[in-house]
Amino acid sequence: MLTKLTLKTLIAAACLILVGCGFALRGDTSIDVMLQPIYISSDRPSQELSLSLKRQFAINDVALSKYRKNAKLVVIVKLLDEDKRSVAIDREARDAEYALFESASIELQNPDGTNLRGPQTLQQRRLIVNDPDNPLGEETESTIVRAEMREQLSIRLARQVEFWSHQIQDGR
Repeated sequence: MLTKLTLKTLIAAACLILVGCGFALRGDTSIDVMLQPIYISSDRPSQELSLSLKRQFAINDVALSKYRKNAKLVVIVKLLDEDKRSVAIDREARDAEYALFESASIELQNPDGTNLRGPQTLQQRRLIVNDPDNPLGEETESTIVRAEMREQLSIRLARQVEFWSHQIQDGR
């Protein structure tokens, strides 16, 4: 009997802690239908990021255009920089920790090329603990982490477009 009461108390406490910490699920990206479809433009080095952004819009039911002339908004995405910096070294002067950085630029235009918003630079970074005795594992982990960083960056880019679209709609 005491264990059931203890379990219920723990569950209630966990719920109160979760509510109290401010946790909230992120909503979907909402862009007014009047501003759709959207055309996404990118250069060759930015193709992977562009595809991630297209996936984010597809997940959120935002209409995309294959042609610039058919779009109501044009999003220009550029991957600016991929960087790796040493953060800490071990006693043998090898990287113990390093940081990965990805930065991208985003701009919003009319189909005729008139700039509406931006360019805005967004950056994603991750700190990785390195095992200097396993260079193959480090390279594989870096590749996986970079892919995750691009996905996170594409989410942030989609949110930036959503923010700008609300500004445009409100006439700001």
